[in-house]
Amino acid sequence: MTQDTPSRLDRVENDLTAVRQLLASAATYAESANRGLAQLSQKQDRTQVQLDQLSEKQNQTQVHLDQLTTRVDQLSGKVDSFVSESQRLFTKLGTTIDRVEGRTESLEAVVRRLDRNYEEQKSQFQEFKRTTEAALSRIDRLLDYLVRQQGG
Repeated sequence: MTQDTPSRLDRVENDLTAVRQLLASAATYAESANRGLAQLSQKQDRTQVQLDQLSEKQNQTQVHLDQLTTRVDQLSGKVDSFVSESQRLFTKLGTTIDRVEGRTESLEAVVRRLDRNYEEQKSQFQEFKRTTEAALSRIDRLLDYLVRQQGG
C-alpha cells in the first residue's frame, strides 16, 4: 500500500507536531530539572556553609574542652595537695590530741592528789586547831589561876 503524497505529508506533519510537542515537553522538563538542580545546588551550598560552621563550632568546642581539661587537671592537683595537707594536719592534730589527753589525765591525777592532800591537811588543821584551842584554854585557866594566886 502506497500512500499518496498528501497523506504522507499529513503524517509527517503530524509526526513533526508530535516531535515538536515532545521537544517542547522535554524542554519544559529540562527547564524544570535545571531549576530543581539550581535549587538543589543552592541547598547543597547552604548545607556546606552549615557544615563549615558546625565544623568551626566543633573546633571551638574542642579548644574549650582542652582548656577545661587543663583547668580540671590543675584543680585536681590542687585538690590532691589539699587532701594530702589535710591528712597530714589531721594526723598531727591526732598526735597532739593524744598528748593533750595524756597531759589531761596526768593533771587530773595531780588534782585528785592535791584534793586528798588538802583534805588531809584540812583534817590535820582541824585537829591542830582543837588541840591549840584546848591548850590555849588550859593556858588561859592556868594564867587565871596564877593571877588569882598572886593577887590573893
